[in-house]
Amino acid sequence: MPRVLLEKAENRQKGRSVKKRFIIPAAVLLVSAAALIIILFPKSPAPGELPAPGFLSANGKALINSEGNTVLLRGVNIGNYFVQEFWMGPTEETARVHCQKELEEVLSERFGEERKDELLKVYRDRYFTEKDFDYIKECGFNCIRLPLWYGVFTDEQGNFREDAFSRTDWFVREAAKRDLYVILDMHGAYGSQNGSDHAGIDGKDDKKTASEFFFGDRAKENQELFYRLWETIAEHYLNDPAVLGYDLLNEPFCTYRYNSGLSDREFHDLLYPVYEEAYRRIRAKDPGRLIILEAVWDASDLPNPKKYDFTNVMYSYHNYEYSNYQNEDNAQIKSMERKIRGIKKANYNVPSYLGEFNYFNSMDAWAEGLRLLHKSGLSWTLWSYKCMKENDNWGLQRLAVPKVNPETDSYEEILEKWSLVDQAEENRALADTVRNALKEH
Repeated sequence: MPRVLLEKAENRQKGRSVKKRFIIPAAVLLVSAAALIIILFPKSPAPGELPAPGFLSANGKALINSEGNTVLLRGVNIGNYFVQEFWMGPTEETARVHCQKELEEVLSERFGEERKDELLKVYRDRYFTEKDFDYIKECGFNCIRLPLWYGVFTDEQGNFREDAFSRTDWFVREAAKRDLYVILDMHGAYGSQNGSDHAGIDGKDDKKTASEFFFGDRAKENQELFYRLWETIAEHYLNDPAVLGYDLLNEPFCTYRYNSGLSDREFHDLLYPVYEEAYRRIRAKDPGRLIILEAVWDASDLPNPKKYDFTNVMYSYHNYEYSNYQNEDNAQIKSMERKIRGIKKANYNVPSYLGEFNYFNSMDAWAEGLRLLHKSGLSWTLWSYKCMKENDNWGLQRLAVPKVNPETDSYEEILEKWSLVDQAEENRALADTVRNALKEH
């Protein structure tokens, strides 16, 4: 994957005598400045134009590369890496620990901030390694969706950590070596956008109240921190084409979308201004990057991009048919067909992307379902790369390791258990089915 590498202005001046004077015609200066702006700030292509080298951009309903060829994303989510979901990972849910935020609070209380960070580093160092990048490439994928949590970058007040970008930089760099694009997905925003464990803050039976990104006295403050974080991310990855795009907000509202008593209009009035402001703030820092907006859950929950003058955006959808894991009566396929019909009916002139999905226990459903997505022209990233062995087909790789009890295990016991999370085995039936589908398409 080509990279746009720009030397800093001061490096260009190295070795030149500060006393030496040059007389440069004004026209040359203007042309040079214009060229530099084009290099630094690649814009979204208009219809018929091509994106900057190495970048992918939206052109109507297609994603195109710098040769003008359509690219369909075929990828996988790296769930449970920055934000642990205890149902699918090597950590137990306990009386005081139900989510990432509580996990870190308890570890800090028990062992201190520095040793807490040491434990998390061991977990993340082992959970996803260079061999995992190699495996993903060998399977035939071309994209990874990386779920993020604000706590990786900053504290609760938005102060950036000294090593804020060290791990994401490593991840993007290793992906680029293998020609894999990375989607940066804000899985857990300040205050939580859905009050669920996968956003890092779990409200259990009252997820709406726990969603202090949208509700409560701190909502506006949390949203401002969210915008600032995206601005900093956009500045940091400005010239890196390995970062395919910014997935603004994972599953806003999520499970209480249809049972909170709020109308569609009320939900949209909460969500659309956030999308509009995040889009505006990112564009000011990174004019050329693909921005991804998620529906909750259907196309009717996203605005017409023309209304907000959105350009170079992709619309994202998730689909899980929990009621029938075995695909009896072809339930999994029918569910996906309904999703696709809704997307086509909305007819938004942007690329469509299935950011998360799972066909569960039937390999026939997986094979047919992946063919269906290809036929429909949707990009996709399945959920997820790794899970515990008892989670069946939630992962291409499965772990059979002892779970950490964050309240009772000693520092040494946690260190030992989390050191084992690189020892996953391939979920052969699922992996072979997905590999075959990738070879077909």
